[in-house]
Amino acid sequence: MQDRADLERIVPNQTRVVLTRDLSVMNPNLVPGAQGLVIGKLANYTLKVAFPRVTVGVNWQDCDLVPGKTGMPTDAEQPKAIPKPRGMGEE
Repeated sequence: MQDRADLERIVPNQTRVVLTRDLSVMNPNLVPGAQGLVIGKLANYTLKVAFPRVTVGVNWQDCDLVPGKTGMPTDAEQPKAIPKPRGMGEE
C-alpha cells in the first residue's frame, strides 16, 4: 500500500492482503506474493495478518490489498518458494 487512506478500506476478518516484501527472515512461509487475512491491528500502522501457517504483525507498507477476494486463503494459493540459506548478518 502506498497511501494510508488504504487502511480505511480494511475490514477485519474479511480483507485479504498480499505481501510485497520478503519477510522470510521471520518465517520461511512469508515470501513476496503470500496472501493472508487481516484479523486486526497491533498498532497504528501494523496489521495483524493470519497466513495459513502463521499469524504475524505486518507493516502496512509491506503489503497490498487483494481486490475481489475475501476470507482466509488456502495453502494452494500460496507461492511455492524455497527459501535461500542466509549467512550471519545478511538481509
